[in-house]
Amino acid sequence: MSTAASASTSTAGFTGFHLNRRGRLLFLGIPVLLVAALAAAAAVFFGANSMAPAAASDGAGGTAVESVTVNYGDTLWTIAGRTAPEAPRNETILRIGELNDLNGSELQPGQVLFVPVSSAAN
Repeated sequence: MSTAASASTSTAGFTGFHLNRRGRLLFLGIPVLLVAALAAAAAVFFGANSMAPAAASDGAGGTAVESVTVNYGDTLWTIAGRTAPEAPRNETILRIGELNDLNGSELQPGQVLFVPVSSAAN
């Protein structure tokens, strides 16, 4: 009689189910991975939209912009002189910094910069 009583007690105390390692992966891991993948996709989407040149929405006369690849030995001074020779170089350098969100003057060979195009080149 004691075995029947213990068997009924153990089934009566059963309140739910327990997940093993594979079950926890299915019910917890996969939704977390899906949320992480969606967050990464959103970051790529919104990051790509913010990479567009700022001059596309420039309200000050619609300055034309072109892209320039930095060569070895190039500086902002030489790039400003090449792209807008008739404009003051310090103003052109400031504009290049604004267009590319530059925090300093250090450039890397192969880096692509958006630069304002001189009106004489158009």
